Amino acid sequence: MSVTPPDFPYLTAVNAYGFYCIPETFRKREVSKLLMNGKINEPRTLQLIQQFVRDGDIVSGGAFVGDFLPIMSRSLKGDAMLHSFEPNPVGYAATSMTLALNDLKNVRLSPVAVGSEQAILPLQVSNAAGVAMGGTSKIVEQASDGQTIDVEITRIDDLVPKDRRVSVLQLDVEGYEWPAIEGAAATIRAGHPLIVLETLAAQDPKEVEAKLQELCPEAGYTLMGMMERNAFYKPVKLGT
Repeated sequence: MSVTPPDFPYLTAVNAYGFYCIPETFRKREVSKLLMNGKINEPRTLQLIQQFVRDGDIVSGGAFVGDFLPIMSRSLKGDAMLHSFEPNPVGYAATSMTLALNDLKNVRLSPVAVGSEQAILPLQVSNAAGVAMGGTSKIVEQASDGQTIDVEITRIDDLVPKDRRVSVLQLDVEGYEWPAIEGAAATIRAGHPLIVLETLAAQDPKEVEAKLQELCPEAGYTLMGMMERNAFYKPVKLGT
């Protein structure tokens, strides 16, 4: 896979899992600092995810700069695929270069956000002070202070082909997790994946557990606990 440098200033970082493109405007973000110091973002989460991959696909996003993707890609077996997405154009370009730097061929990256239905919505990419938000870019109901751009919203059910079975669904979408889950209903019902959701301070993981049990009662999703700001929902019955 050839490396096409992005058209913005960037740095490269390396840790035990691979190489990463860090846009200069993202340099002060928490994850960027970890990567630049040779560290791994959420290492225990990644270790646990690897135990649940089995022979299925992974869905992981938003990608930020692709910091989860090298180790996830190499955890897949056979012809399994990693489906990822990143609506921030700078993050998408950086992630694309991260994939190339690591020669990852089993990753399908899309320049979209995910939700419950097809739409075009504003994504806030910088705050009122003009500072790039990077991985904290978020979908907002209307243009607000700071820079927003219109991005395509799609369903995970439309990103993942119907003949694929997903073993792990990991989402870090800045409070937009439940709309993303609603748009992944068919994928969840087909594969009963381990579900890993970033959980913000205002969110109640037990409410999500109840919603998952209603969305897919046959899987028996249970909140197993929290680690590294993520909530882990395990199905009682694994997909076939």
